[in-house]
This record gives sequence, C-alpha cells and structure tokens, in this order.
Amino acid sequence: MNLQAARPVFHPRIRPGHSRTGLPAGPAKETGLQEFIFSNDFYKSIELMVYTSGHEKCEPLHAYGPAVRSSFMFHYIHRGKGIYQVHDRTFHLEAGDMFLMIPGQRIFYQADENDPWEYSWIGLQGIKAEEYVKRSGVYETLVCSLEADSPITGIFERLQSALHQDNADLLFNACAWEFVYQLASLLPRRQEPAALTPDEYTEMILTYVEQNYERSVTVQEIADHLALDRSYVHRIFKKRMNMSVKEYILSLRMADASSYLIHTDLPVSDIARSVGYDDVLYFSRLFRKKKGRSPSEYRKQKQQELADNAVLPDVTPARKTVPDKAEKKQASDQEAADKA
Repeated sequence: MNLQAARPVFHPRIRPGHSRTGLPAGPAKETGLQEFIFSNDFYKSIELMVYTSGHEKCEPLHAYGPAVRSSFMFHYIHRGKGIYQVHDRTFHLEAGDMFLMIPGQRIFYQADENDPWEYSWIGLQGIKAEEYVKRSGVYETLVCSLEADSPITGIFERLQSALHQDNADLLFNACAWEFVYQLASLLPRRQEPAALTPDEYTEMILTYVEQNYERSVTVQEIADHLALDRSYVHRIFKKRMNMSVKEYILSLRMADASSYLIHTDLPVSDIARSVGYDDVLYFSRLFRKKKGRSPSEYRKQKQQELADNAVLPDVTPARKTVPDKAEKKQASDQEAADKA
C-alpha cells in the first residue's frame, strides 16, 4: 500500500444558495457556509468516519430538500429556529436542539423566516455507523435537546477547528468515535429487558456466586445485581439446585479450604480469609460442622494419607449446573420406580 497516497485530503468548498424547494437559486453565491469533506479510498474502509462536517448561519427560509442523505447527518442548532420534516411529521426546533437524518429517508428542513437558525453538522459513514448510532435513542426519536455544556456540543466546536490543525485526520477520527460514544452514553436507547426463564436466572446466580464467593457475598447482593426480589432468588435456586444459595456458597468455600489444607502449608487463618471468612474461629466451627473435624485435624489426617500414598477423595466439587429436562425426567422416573 502506498501510505503517502493514503493521507487524508480535505476539500473546503462553498455550497450554492438554495431556494425554499431545495433547488439551486440561480448562479452560485456565497452563503456563509463552509463544508469540509474528509474522505479518500483508504479511510473509506474503516468502521466509522466523519464523512462531512460544517457550520452555517442560514438566511431566512433557507431550505434543503425534499431529498435523502447518504450518511447519518446530525445537525446541532446554536441559535435561531426552523422546522424539520420526516415521516410526515414536522418538528419545530430551536437553539439547543439536535436532529438526525438517516440514510435513505426523505427529509426536508428550513430556517425560520424571522429568526433563521445557525447550526453545525456532522455526517458519519462506515460499516459500523448504523450499529453505533442505533445504540442511542436519537435513532428512534430523531430529535433531542442538549445542554449547552454537553460533551456532544463540544465535538461540533472541535470539528470546525480541525482543518487548521496538525494531524487533522486523527482529530476527525477521534471526534467520530467520541460522538457515537457520547450519544450512546448520554442519550441511550431504552429497551425493555428480555424476560428470562428461572433456569437462565439460576445460571446467572451460579456464575455470580462462583466469581464472588471468596468474599462476603450475600443473597441480597445477588438479588440486587440481577434486579430481582431476594425471595425469588432463594426460591428458584432452591427448586433447581436442591440447596440454598448459602449452602452452595458454603460448599464452594469448604472445598477450597480443604484443598488449601491438604496441598499447602498456609496457616489456617490465611486459608480462612482466602475463602471469605475474616473470623478464623467462625471458619473453624463451620469447617468442623461440615467435615467432622477441625481444620488442623483434617490437614494432619489428609496429609498423612497423602504421604502414605493413599487415594485421596476429590475435595473440589464439580461446579453445579442447572439440571436439564432430560435429567429432571430421569430423576422423576427413578423416584416413581422407587416408590413402586
């Protein structure tokens, strides 16, 4: 690839005046509009790019359209008023508003007769442009209002100075990515969460527990993490795993503690903290209740068995999964056979 030939090229140009219908109004004349086109063959292959940006202080009743755009065009109104028409809807907009034009949609917009608007715009193209713009609610509402100090308005300002800076191509690319990020962050698309089945929730509980059981995780914390009621978490887990969440956490902790006791020389206090217990006495009581002997006694016995080449039981429990339908049916059939 000829990298030198791939340098971005900026083409400042003056757009001719337009009539109210959007058709050229006679010979070309300066309208106070500067538009900067950022494109070349190399940059057209990237995921996202600033296809065009500019700023215009419009004349009364200055209009564009009816027409369609080839890129995602965002116009931010600095001052004045105007209308934007799309989908047989008319939006009456003013300073602080931003409106979106989606490629292929028939649009028309026009400055107010008495208080014509002044706006800046950015056009985005790229193979991921639609995907990224869709993360924002503006994709559906088409219009929104922005605070004067919004990070989005600052992007429009930076774009206007880009032509006069070194590394302008990097600045344009940075603005494109920051623009879609700020859209998705400040104006997110609101979607109803998909309803999950109890089995799917149980899998999520298992995952959360296995990632956090080494600290003081609680059922309430799990419920808050999944935005569920605490009693619901307890009920679905108990039904599908045949043990409570607390019992499952305890089994994981005791299994890890057993492994530490057998295979390391760590003090019992260190092991207790490593599996989620700051109180070593409380840990020892739980361990004795679960294993039938104290941690020290368990270590002594198991390490002696290891030294004697005895076969040790597997102290690490297999991470449980939600029983599938076949397993449930098999268990049900076996239970029926036992009763018979």
